[in-house]
Parts: sequence; structure tokens; C-alpha cells
Amino acid sequence: MKKILWTIFIILGVVLLAAVIYILYLFNAFNSGVSNSYEEIDRERSELRVDDVDASNDSFTVLILGIDADAERTQDGQINADHFRSDTMILATFDRNNDDVKMVSIPRDTLAYIESMNYFDKINHAHAFNGPVGAMTAVESLLNVPVDHFVRVDMNAVVEIVDAIGGVEFDVPYEMNGLQPGVQHLSGEQALAVIRNRSIDSDLGRGVRQMDLIEAVFKQAQSFSTLSQVDDLIKIFTSNTSHNFATGDIRSLASYYLFNDVVFESSQLQGTGFSAQSNGVYYASPDQEHLFALSNTIRGILGLDPSAADDLISIRLGEQVQPVQEVSQDLLENFTLDNPPAFTEEGAENQYGDGFGIE
Repeated sequence: MKKILWTIFIILGVVLLAAVIYILYLFNAFNSGVSNSYEEIDRERSELRVDDVDASNDSFTVLILGIDADAERTQDGQINADHFRSDTMILATFDRNNDDVKMVSIPRDTLAYIESMNYFDKINHAHAFNGPVGAMTAVESLLNVPVDHFVRVDMNAVVEIVDAIGGVEFDVPYEMNGLQPGVQHLSGEQALAVIRNRSIDSDLGRGVRQMDLIEAVFKQAQSFSTLSQVDDLIKIFTSNTSHNFATGDIRSLASYYLFNDVVFESSQLQGTGFSAQSNGVYYASPDQEHLFALSNTIRGILGLDPSAADDLISIRLGEQVQPVQEVSQDLLENFTLDNPPAFTEEGAENQYGDGFGIE
């Protein structure tokens, strides 16, 4: 009897040791993976922040940048990924107090101030001019909200991540790329085709589908329960993304948001298209009232004071903005509005409400 008990004890001990070794392996793989995908940027925190932000405990923002930087275009030093224009720009605000995530898709043709060039241009050019910091700064200037983190994803990541989680349930709005409209299970290649397509609607419709896919992937990831699945996702994450999150933050965020009920809400930044007289290029002038609504909702989530009209450069400079023409320092630093728009007055109603739920 003692021999049997000792045998069982030894077997249990071996199993426990194997489990510990495997957990340590995954832990090291996680740390190594996050370190490999971490990209240090040339700023400690947003200038719109007074205090440091702890993503593990505080509400924060992250700019999701989608670029089409495949290996053939970036290998052998041909083109650095920092020099690509961003194909997708989505600002996600993680509200820790209410367990929700608010996403704003910013159309790539949106006319915005590019600090590194000191002129207004399409906002997707900001990444090509100055990498993630350029894109983050442009979004901050546009919305007057701090951008705390970034995640840059290439198109290969969409295919691999969706396939790694077993595909996603997605409501295809209309026939496209051989898919019929309606809710269906998509593979990685199918999901990529859906979020890339803009032949039927526009870049705006594509932005909405991209936000919908992020939510679908997140909800599918919440069903994960095995260490091996997590390990696979880590490998894909390190292969196809770069970011400025600390290792501890990613672990904490994953454990919190994947195991809690999270509500997603999205919005598409509104705007009016026009062709500039100076160069004939198409731009989208952002809707000032929608900018103001989004700015104050996000700032409220982050615990910051509301924006005033002069805080948003697109409202403050208004009609004086000319694409790809250098802005004088006097205009940047000293010009203020004599008659701010009515929607910026204290207590005024905004036609866009809190700015979300707008497509």
C-alpha cells in the first residue's frame, strides 16, 4: 500500500513539476515576446497629461495604427515601417471606471495639423513623416486629448490573429469579395478582405467595419482558456505588431479585460470632403461640432477638464487653414477666436450628443 501511495505521489509530483516548467516557459515567452515587439518612442508621456498614467489601473487611450508594411517592402532596408502612411487610425479609450471601450475611427483623408512639418495635411501622412509619435501628436492636436499608447499592426496580423482564435462571427453588411451579406464565420483572409474593401461604400464604411472587427476579435479572445492558445497569440502579437506598453501593463490588461464584461461603443469622425484649390488634392475637413463632442467625452473619461473652443486647433484656426502651407508661429501661438461657435458655449447642446454611436 505504501509503495502504491509513493508511486501516486511521485507521479503527481512529476505532473506538478511539468506544469510549473510549462508555466515558466510561457512566462518567459511572454516577456521575450513583449520585449521584442516593444518600440521605445521619443517621449515619456503626452504633454496633455499632468501625471503619469498607469494602464493597469487608470483609464487611458491607445492609438491603433494599421499599415500595409509587408515583409517584401520592408526587408533589406528598403523601407522602414515608420515611413509608411497609416492605412487605419482608431483611437480607443479604455474606461476603467465603467468597463467600456470607446473607439473613434479617423478617416485617413482628415485634414489635421502635422507638427513635425508645421502644416495641415492628411492625417495619415503623420506616421510617414515621424512614425508613431507623429501620428500620436497629430491625433492629440486634432482632438485635444492625450494619446497614451500606440499599437501598430500590419495586415498580416489580421489574418494570423483571426485564424489563431478560430475565426470570428461577423455581420457582413453586403455582398463583397465572394461573401454574402449577414452574420457568418470568417477566416483570417475573409476578415482581411472585408475590412480592406472600400469599393462599395467608402473609406468611412471601411472604418466602421474595422472597429466592428476589433470588437469581434476581442469577444472571441474572451473564450480562450488554455495556456497553449495564449502562447500562440503571443507569438503572433510579437511577429506582427509594435507598441509602447510595458510588459506588466499588457499582462494586467489582458487578465482584466478578457475576464470582465466589456461594452464597446464606436464612432466615425464626421467631415466634409473637398478638393483644395492650391493643389487639387482631396481632403476631408473634420466636423468641428463632432470634434468638440468627442474631445469632451474622452477628456471626461480621463478625468481632465473640458475643452474650450480655442483648445482645438481645427476650430481655432478654422477658415485660415490651408493644406500643405506652413503655419506662422504667430497664428499658432497667439490667434484666438473672437466669436467661438455656439456649440462650444457652456451648457450648449451638441447635435452629436457625446459624439459616439455616429457612423
